[in-house]
Amino acid sequence: MPHIIIEYYETLKTLDIPKLVAKLHENLAAQDTVNIHAIKSRAIPVQYVIVGDGAEPDKMVHVCLKLLPGRADALKKTMAQGLFDTARKHIIDPSISLSVEVTELHAASYTK
Repeated sequence: MPHIIIEYYETLKTLDIPKLVAKLHENLAAQDTVNIHAIKSRAIPVQYVIVGDGAEPDKMVHVCLKLLPGRADALKKTMAQGLFDTARKHIIDPSISLSVEVTELHAASYTK
């Protein structure tokens, strides 16, 4: 049950968030071991952000991919890089800080 959670600074009005969510969803669906019907993708605007020393406008997008345990690190890296590359294509402004992380859900407590 992969989850894609996109946090973004709510003032980033130039981003097409629905399109970004769709493209990341599609990218993950194309990866090995992923069933598109199991993916849950969402975007959450963040109200308060500081990036670095705060001297520049604080623009950020962070993508978190949550997976059940069992995938090899190499596959998780491929997934993260695919999400990063896809997001970067849609986030044209290079001053927007973009990051991607992969975390594992706790299988014993995850319930759906």
